[in-house]
Amino acid sequence: MSVILVHTGVSHTRIEYSIWEALNQTWPHSSTIARFGTGFSPDKEVDVSRANLIISTSLEAAASIKCQDHQLHMCYLEPIASNQQPIDHQLVNSLTEVEFVVPTKTLLNQNRDRFTSFVRPPVDTDFYSSGYERRNDFYLLVVDGPWTVQEQLAVDACVALKQSLSIIGIPAEQVPAAVHNEPQVEIIGAVDDQVLRDQYRLCKAVICPRDVDFDLSAQEAQSCGAPVVIFGGCEAAQSVICFEQHGLGSGIHFAEQSSASLISAMRELELRPQRCQSVIGWCCAAQFSYQQFQLNFNQAIAKEIAYRIQCAQRQSQADEQQDQGPAEERAAA
Repeated sequence: MSVILVHTGVSHTRIEYSIWEALNQTWPHSSTIARFGTGFSPDKEVDVSRANLIISTSLEAAASIKCQDHQLHMCYLEPIASNQQPIDHQLVNSLTEVEFVVPTKTLLNQNRDRFTSFVRPPVDTDFYSSGYERRNDFYLLVVDGPWTVQEQLAVDACVALKQSLSIIGIPAEQVPAAVHNEPQVEIIGAVDDQVLRDQYRLCKAVICPRDVDFDLSAQEAQSCGAPVVIFGGCEAAQSVICFEQHGLGSGIHFAEQSSASLISAMRELELRPQRCQSVIGWCCAAQFSYQQFQLNFNQAIAKEIAYRIQCAQRQSQADEQQDQGPAEERAAA
């Protein structure tokens, strides 16, 4: 089977890179179009005439592809973060030849007529794994994108509790000046994957204050055995088992996006750290592994192929019934 992967690289988030890497591992011998930084233009039509299967990673990429009847085009959409534009449903409905695969239940519920398959986002759980037995006394905040008031909640909570906070992923110059002046806060900045993994392995817990459908840092942290303090009102929190609700868990939820609510959750974690079990976190993260992503994506493809075969069979049966009229009618025709 000939496979072409088409990518735009429009969001420049870590989850975007993770999706692209997982797809390339699934189809290592595929042809690839428009890797990161190649000046891809959605107005330029992409030649996919030699492919049996086309996989695109955004609406912009999908809109540039013209398929033949014998080709299967699957578009895997990136999870929507709080700082991204909403899905263009008019564009979605215009791409009638595309079968959409979505990474979150929130997206699936937005357009059930077009978003036919659900596949969780990929996380490199083989790389992000536990490595140290003893953790240090600091919280970790991973910022993937611009600074928002949600990140400020983590700063305010750690300052109020006199807890150390390390901020990673965002360049120091993009962090507000007031944060630089807080003695409890260390701004590490953008780092490579190995340094990020070390921080997950060493921190007391990872704070995930964003209202998002999927939080990559929460899953990477759990895969490394770190507890997660996450906003409970978003879909991303469903993949972190709250020890307050279940007795044992992989982290704790805070109910409101306020510093008071976050502080309350952090105090509970400080009092009962033993109720966060790293093995539970590993199990939570495992459902997002590259291997599970590959299996689920192949099942989505098989589902669409089976549906097309059924449609072809029904059409064939309908054509045969039309041809089985009286002999004189056929002769007159």
